[in-house]
Amino acid sequence: MARKNRYFLLCVVSGLVWAVIADQIAPSWRGSAFRGGLLSTPLVGVVAGLVYLPAYRFAVAGRVMMSLLTLYLSTLLFGLAWGVTDALQELPGQAMRNSVEVVYQAIAASFYGVTMTGFVLLLWPLAFFNHWLVGRLATTPPNVELEQHEH
Repeated sequence: MARKNRYFLLCVVSGLVWAVIADQIAPSWRGSAFRGGLLSTPLVGVVAGLVYLPAYRFAVAGRVMMSLLTLYLSTLLFGLAWGVTDALQELPGQAMRNSVEVVYQAIAASFYGVTMTGFVLLLWPLAFFNHWLVGRLATTPPNVELEQHEH
């Protein structure tokens, strides 16, 4: 149980580190709604860690592909939190807007920011290293430990 707790605590810390990265690579997008995305990063880190768990048993190529999957899943979740925060904010003069479109726009902006700017070329290897480091610091990721004791 201690390893499992350690793994998920490291996922939370990892999410916080990714918040710093997001804040640094998107300075022109900073604002109160963007902070909603930043505040979601501990939870995003845990979700990414849960999704990546089976990959610790994969060959390197599988772990590399899973790191890309978790990068884009995390981007989606970050954009979702950013968009929901933006949609909940009132516009000046009580102007009306479609909240769903606001959320979609933030998600699209997140994907654009990762992909079209070329940051994916830096963030993908960083995601792979991040998963490796979290797994290493947790000694043994929870599901790998269970698999080893069952056989």
